[in-house]
Amino acid sequence: MSANIDLSPVLDETSRLRLRIFAFKLMIMIPVSIALAGHRHYPLPATLSFFCFWQGVFAGIAAVFHRHRHNAQFLTAWDEMAAFFGLGALMRLVDTVAG
Repeated sequence: MSANIDLSPVLDETSRLRLRIFAFKLMIMIPVSIALAGHRHYPLPATLSFFCFWQGVFAGIAAVFHRHRHNAQFLTAWDEMAAFFGLGALMRLVDTVAG
């Protein structure tokens, strides 16, 4: 009995683009947070939480202006907003536990 596994991409092109945008923002945000935390002697998780919060706000504003639906069949700016808010909450928790 053999199982056929479909290795084709699961996400559509729009969702992959949204993930690339999200990853690009993270790749910019992390070094900037490290530089700011090191220069101002702030805790790194708190700095990352701050930037994640603002990126989430900007993603939400973009979702409103682009009129993305909440229940779309692909990833939208609403999903990006939720991901940034989730990362921000996680970084705040890490800062609380570690600090």
